[in-house]
Amino acid sequence: MPFKYNPPTRTHCPVCEQINERDLNPVIDSHNGKASSASYFPFHNWYYFVLGYSPEYPDYIIKKEKISDKHFVVDPFMGAATTLVCCKNKSIKSGGVEANDFFKFASDVKLNWELDPKKLRHIHKDLLTKIEKRLGKFKWKGKGDQTLITNYKSGEANLEEYAKENRPKLLLPKYMCDQVFVKVDQIKLAIEELKFDSVEEKNLFILALSSILVPVSNIRYGPGFGVGKPKIDADVLLVFNEKVERMISDIESKINSKEIEFETYLGDARCLSQYFKNNSVDFMITSPPYPGDHEYTKHSKIELVFLNMANDLLEFRSIKKRMLRGSTTNIYKDDNDGDHIMHLPDIKAVTDEIEIRLKTDGATSGFEKLYTKLIREYFGGMYLMFKEAYKILKPGGRFALLVSDSHAFKMVHIKTAHLLAQVAKEAGFEKTEIELWQFKNSTSHKYKLLENTLTVQK
Repeated sequence: MPFKYNPPTRTHCPVCEQINERDLNPVIDSHNGKASSASYFPFHNWYYFVLGYSPEYPDYIIKKEKISDKHFVVDPFMGAATTLVCCKNKSIKSGGVEANDFFKFASDVKLNWELDPKKLRHIHKDLLTKIEKRLGKFKWKGKGDQTLITNYKSGEANLEEYAKENRPKLLLPKYMCDQVFVKVDQIKLAIEELKFDSVEEKNLFILALSSILVPVSNIRYGPGFGVGKPKIDADVLLVFNEKVERMISDIESKINSKEIEFETYLGDARCLSQYFKNNSVDFMITSPPYPGDHEYTKHSKIELVFLNMANDLLEFRSIKKRMLRGSTTNIYKDDNDGDHIMHLPDIKAVTDEIEIRLKTDGATSGFEKLYTKLIREYFGGMYLMFKEAYKILKPGGRFALLVSDSHAFKMVHIKTAHLLAQVAKEAGFEKTEIELWQFKNSTSHKYKLLENTLTVQK
């Protein structure tokens, strides 16, 4: 089904109107409400996703805070390693924790710049030969992938039958059409059968393939997960080849030739002291999930399924249980992080207002009934993360978080940075500062939301 936009039941926000009357000067004011794409930044462009943040942010914090190669920086919500790549570019030791298996994999590949580009080009050439042979076995509808295959010949293998037998259960045809699936699967199999001297070499090509899955599929983000018009065919090999060339070129022209230490962990940001020693971290930089009801596993669903990192709902749930509660599809009966912040009046004011609007609107859906619990679980989870951050930071250590205000729940304005400042103080931090980073456009109303930097100090 095509991507469907459901308009909100409310569109008026007096808080936004008061904010809009003020003369505010954001740090970034040149993107018209949109963060600059990571596609313009080497290494960052190897893989990025719609809810990621621009490398401009960690670069700005590193410069502002005068972070140098003498420091150790940690990102507790690592994502696709935006902060860590910025640190490596500047010879800064870094570490990160990520709950999502695929993002952890992508981060490790994006941080490995020590591969030999000449060798990678030889591997790429051999791989294209194997791909050509594999694709030549099938009877394609239309022209097939002839852009790069000079000796292209159509075989007799039935691609519909192959797709039916080999398609992962959760990779539905509405997500990726048969002809496209067969192409990406044949490239994957060609990578698997090629002999590599190291797993790092192989993983570079696996990430290159993974990074093009969404562009060649029917999946669209707006920014939520949706399915667009079926893409019956795509020149998969051309897109794959361009991505590999771009990655190799980045390695050839890398800014920093030194090997810089980094540590990455698959885990839970609420358990930071399990990964890093107490009083060992100089600075922390992150953009955590914020209460916008985004389900982050959906934004990597096709990659997780295609790489067999999550093959059923139970495996997806194991990933989601490691994540901060930021979506109504990620709330469980035994969740109790919210107990830690129930007494904070400003958070209670938000949940009370949501409850009032739910009753006024006669809201009865199961997801709407979870709105207030989600708010409590989100800020409670952030409280636990702040407690752990306090442990691993050195005395005087600072922590910068990029967070956006939200209207996701009955148009109740959530001043995320201001509420998190209170949560951080509750966790032990004494000094808090808020700086406007940029205005963000919303797809659901006329207002521009504030995206702020919250900086706290131990």
